[in-house]
Amino acid sequence: MPAQFVTIWSPALRGLALAGLFAAAIPLSAAPATAARSTIDTCIAPDISNELRVEGCTDVLKSRKATKREQVVAYCNRGYSLTELKQYDRVIADSNAAIRIDPKEPCGYLNRGRAFFYKRNIDRAITDYTQTIKLDPTYHEAYANRGAAYHERHEFARAIPEYDAAIRIEPGIAMYHKDRANSLYYMHEYARAIADLVNAIKLDPKDAELYARRGDNYTALADYDRAIADYTKAIELSPDDLRFWHAREKAHEANNEPEQALADHNEALRLEAGRFQSLLKDAGVPTTNR
Repeated sequence: MPAQFVTIWSPALRGLALAGLFAAAIPLSAAPATAARSTIDTCIAPDISNELRVEGCTDVLKSRKATKREQVVAYCNRGYSLTELKQYDRVIADSNAAIRIDPKEPCGYLNRGRAFFYKRNIDRAITDYTQTIKLDPTYHEAYANRGAAYHERHEFARAIPEYDAAIRIEPGIAMYHKDRANSLYYMHEYARAIADLVNAIKLDPKDAELYARRGDNYTALADYDRAIADYTKAIELSPDDLRFWHAREKAHEANNEPEQALADHNEALRLEAGRFQSLLKDAGVPTTNR
């Protein structure tokens, strides 16, 4: 039986910002905003920090002149940034507020679903993603997130159609192909997973994890030469990631290349020691070099 290595990761839970548009940034009407223009601009800006976006959206919500539409935008956008800041209870509160104002706007359900996912309430997350899709069947992020939720429950066969739907709607997002490949891996559908990863690499050739994941699938097929080539590429792109060195070490071992395996093992040890020294230094613990 071929060796099984450990560089596979859980699927990434997507937010709309990762899709190339600001998450939950509901387009405002063409009419002039009634809340202060500067606060609206900060609230909907795609290229600012989450902290600044939270401040801008909070200012909109404090404004007595904000329309209901602007309030929904502010709750949705603040909820997205609060998710990125891991303040999940606040996300749920903002999502509930957005839903109360406009229960037909899907962003509140999507944001709340993400928060429930991160709080490990997978069933509630799936319920919210399902409602998002009911309100807008073109919301590819909701399909991908629901796929991630099924994957988290180890229901890999149910995750695949979700990723299929997301990719049909938006085929140009590498993460969708990567996450579908991850579920396929756990279903032992290695050739299909490799095909997805080939597509993902075309879309995002600088993502080291894509090569490592493809290496894992080649390893599962006992195609160690291709696996080693992919782990090598991952190392080139991210040389400080210990996972890639350990994965290539195991592939060399399986390929009966003990010298190369030992070299990778020693490099991983060196990196780990350096990381430990950095942690000690950051903690103010005196260290000695020998």
